[in-house]
Amino acid sequence: MTLDKRSDLHRAKVGVSMLATCIVQTMNESDPTFTDRFLKRLRDAYYELRDNTDGDVKEQMELLEWTRSLLTGFDHIDGQGKPFLSE
Repeated sequence: MTLDKRSDLHRAKVGVSMLATCIVQTMNESDPTFTDRFLKRLRDAYYELRDNTDGDVKEQMELLEWTRSLLTGFDHIDGQGKPFLSE
């Protein structure tokens, strides 16, 4: 048996980013422009946190980045892959 050494915070962030991704993908089924608009807003939120927030916002920025990665399939380590739950 392997012990999961990830923190509760890490697991919660993964779950929230997966949930947000599923919601956006579902909304996009009835409005094909939804994902692009959501990604723009996500990018704006990321820059707002980075540029205009005092204190440590690493966890929040990481959650936004993970959500973007799940939606687009792109991450800076592996490059372009398939979006989460894509066929």
